[in-house]
Amino acid sequence: MSEELYLGVDGGQSHTEAVIANGAGNILGRGRGGPSNHAEQPGGHERLLRAVVDSVTSALRAAGQGRIADIEFAAAHCAMTGGADYKEGAIASVLRARRLAVGHDAPAALAGAMAGEPGLVIIAGTGAVAYGERDDGRSLRIGGWGFLFGDEGSGFWISVEGVRRAMRAFDGVAEPTVLGKLALEHFGVPDLGKLAMAVYHEEISRDQLARFAATVHRAAAGGDEVAREIIAEGGRFLARLAATSAQRLEFRPGETSVGCVGGVFRGELVREAFAAPLRELWSGARVVEPRFDPAVGALLLAYRLAGRQRTDNLLSNLARQSGQKEHTRPNEG
Repeated sequence: MSEELYLGVDGGQSHTEAVIANGAGNILGRGRGGPSNHAEQPGGHERLLRAVVDSVTSALRAAGQGRIADIEFAAAHCAMTGGADYKEGAIASVLRARRLAVGHDAPAALAGAMAGEPGLVIIAGTGAVAYGERDDGRSLRIGGWGFLFGDEGSGFWISVEGVRRAMRAFDGVAEPTVLGKLALEHFGVPDLGKLAMAVYHEEISRDQLARFAATVHRAAAGGDEVAREIIAEGGRFLARLAATSAQRLEFRPGETSVGCVGGVFRGELVREAFAAPLRELWSGARVVEPRFDPAVGALLLAYRLAGRQRTDNLLSNLARQSGQKEHTRPNEG
C-alpha cells in the first residue's frame, strides 16, 4: 500500500509554490508555477488552474510520483492570494484530495511563521496584509486593500513611491534623488515619460513594477534620503498594521510574537523601519524569524484538515528537509 500524500499550495502574485510530504512530515518534493492572482479578471480562471497544475505537477515529479490526474492526496490546502468565489470548485476540478480546503494566503503564512501556533504575521510582498489568530479561535485580517486603495509598505507601494518621487524631482517640485536614474536603468526606458506610458499601457505589469522595490531599498542603503524616507514611511505603516491587529485581538503586551513574511522584509532597512515603531506602538512586541515558509504553512494546514497531530517529530522532519532551523518556537529577531 502506497503512503498517504499531503499537499500545501501557496498561490501568490509573483509565483505559486507547492510542497508534498508524507504523514511523518518528510518533504518529498517541491514545485513552482506562475502567479495565481487576479483570478476574477479575463483569463484569470485559466491562469489560476495553470499555476496550480504546474506547481503540483513539478512537485510530484520531484517526489517521483505519478501524474496529477492519477494522485489522490489525503489532504490538500491551497492558500491563494486575492479572492474569487469559484476558486475552490475550479481547483477541485484539477486536484483530487479526500479533504480539500481553499482559502486566503494569510492563514498559511501565519501557520508557517509560527509552526502552527497562534500569533500574528505581517505579509509584505507585492501587497501588504496583517493576519492574527488567538488560541481561543478568534482571528483577524486587516489591510490588503489592493494597489489602488492601500497596500502601503508593500513592494508595489515602495516601487510606485520611488517612481512618483523621481518624477516630482524631475519636475523640480521635490528634492533630488537618484531614483529617477535607477528607474530608467531598471526598466530599460529612455526617460520617465516613456516609463509612465509603459505602465499606463500595461506594457509593465504591476508585478514587474513591484520588483523595483529592491532597487529603492539599495538606494536607501546607499544613502539616498528620498529612498530612506520611503522605506521609513512603509515600515511605520506596517508597524501600525501589526499594532492595530494586536490591539483588536486583545493580545497582552509580550504574550504574542510577530512574524514578518514576504520579499519586502528581506531588506534590512525595512526590518529596522518596521521593528522600531512597532516597539513604540505595542510595548513588549517580539519580532521573530518565521520558522517555515508559507507553502509549508499550507502543508501544516493540510495536516490539520486531516486531523493529524502537529508533533515535535513532524515539525523536526519538516525543519530538517525544508532547510529551516530546528527549534520548538521561533527565534526572536
